[in-house]
Amino acid sequence: MQPLVSILIPAHSPQFFAQALGSALAQTWPDVEIVVGDDCPGEEIRAIVESMPDPRVRYERHVPALGFGGNFTRLFELARGEYIKYLNDDDLLAPACVQNLLVGLHKHPGTVLASSRRLLIDAEGRRLPDEDATQPIVGASQTIEGKALGNYLILSSTNRLGEPSTVLFRKDALRVEEGTIFHWNGNEYLCLADMSLWLRLLSAGHAWWDEQPLSAYRQHGGQLQRSARGAARCVIERWLIVEDGARAGFLADPAERETATRNAGANFRFWSQREDSPPEFKAALAEFAPRIPAGFLA
Repeated sequence: MQPLVSILIPAHSPQFFAQALGSALAQTWPDVEIVVGDDCPGEEIRAIVESMPDPRVRYERHVPALGFGGNFTRLFELARGEYIKYLNDDDLLAPACVQNLLVGLHKHPGTVLASSRRLLIDAEGRRLPDEDATQPIVGASQTIEGKALGNYLILSSTNRLGEPSTVLFRKDALRVEEGTIFHWNGNEYLCLADMSLWLRLLSAGHAWWDEQPLSAYRQHGGQLQRSARGAARCVIERWLIVEDGARAGFLADPAERETATRNAGANFRFWSQREDSPPEFKAALAEFAPRIPAGFLA
């Protein structure tokens, strides 16, 4: 019997939703369910779902909206599949995305997640040049040891594994902590939410990486802009992810632990000393600063 895969779409904006849903419906893997969590303030998402009837689709309206973490977590709880495949409402999956990732994940025992190269596209779906984060992790499709890949992500401080739309993972390898899938060791991740999720999974097993581009990440003007406090959270979480990663068994080499800590500390110091930063940004960093050893702030 083929395993069921849950494609979970945390929807908020209708702008590209029909394309995202269409790419989920077009998957070559036959056993999928598609679960839509509707956080849209209007009825546009519902109307699109109803215009594309398919028995594999389940729909849930959220009033009031659950927000980023709440929507992702609710969909995880609703999922019936053995495997989870998130799809942001403005991204796209290649038709063979689920099939190729599942096949790769089963090539080596103990593999808990699979990812691939992804393309950058604009609002019209045109290919954009690669960025640093979208460069291939390795030169060919292969299994990567979980702790080694986690160390690489932390030391590079870049989510090269991919956004939620890029990764497929075993549902039983993840548990909800304190009401959200983005909670790790007492910290709720907002900016590095996906990277914190991948590290939790990689602490439990290995990863498959496919050299073929199996998803597309859309960059457009309608994406949410971070507040000053949200931007500060990105700086803070670069420090937290080193601490939490070390607790989870990453950075076991003292030299790597020192390098990651110094990099995170230098980043925090740089942004703390920026004179042109908004007051709310500075206040958020000042509030967190006592948690960082003074030597990193001098």
